[in-house]
Amino acid sequence: MQLNLKMKKAFVLGSSSGLGKAIALKLAAEGAAVVIAGRDESKLQQASKDTGAVAAIAGDLTIPGEPERMVREAAASLGGLDIIVINSGGGGPGTLGESTNHARENAYHAMLRPAIDAATAAIPFLRESHSGRMLFVTSRSVVEATTELALSSVYRSGVAAAARSLALELAPKVLVNVIVPGQFDTPAYHKFQAWLAATDGVSEAEVARKQMSAIPLGRLGTADELADVVTFYCSERSSFVTGTVIRVDGGAVVGFH
Repeated sequence: MQLNLKMKKAFVLGSSSGLGKAIALKLAAEGAAVVIAGRDESKLQQASKDTGAVAAIAGDLTIPGEPERMVREAAASLGGLDIIVINSGGGGPGTLGESTNHARENAYHAMLRPAIDAATAAIPFLRESHSGRMLFVTSRSVVEATTELALSSVYRSGVAAAARSLALELAPKVLVNVIVPGQFDTPAYHKFQAWLAATDGVSEAEVARKQMSAIPLGRLGTADELADVVTFYCSERSSFVTGTVIRVDGGAVVGFH
């Protein structure tokens, strides 16, 4: 299947490591011109070499004004934008009732505000494209409540709601979709696994066993597997899909959606 991504202009946020880096690498492999972004300069430079990125933009999405600056710089480097993949950091673990004002404020600035800021900054550029694509990478908490990641549930759900509104607003010029990853073999997942083990007073191996048993496919996903799905929805082959939440979770969410 030809995805027709050759020379498409793509900006992937949060792409110095993990899922974001895998997405950038896959888009570049399909012929897209890719700009990557991240906070850690050393990781960013290595990721730039690994992905063959056109440019690498350093910045902290939690700082107001930074998402807009980064989108403008990416568009300037590429001469426009056809694709933006909005992949921001997550919130800390814990319940909503036990969260502090500080934690809630941090979670808002980590997840919801930068996603909306980056999306709105990209709109003028994507509208000029003949095949504009806006993808939000969120989390399983968008479709399934969890006490362990309550703030993620709140703010990631806000991102999904924003995406649905943007899908209506920007149709038919720009397609907007939400990717919902399940549990993937990334440093972020293992950090959360360690927190669960410490909270429950069990070993990380026991946490892993319990979580694997809840995934019908019986394993964690790989970053490449998520990147394959994201790349398809960035392509011209996804031309009749917008306003949709796409789960990539090995069947872990139990429900009719």
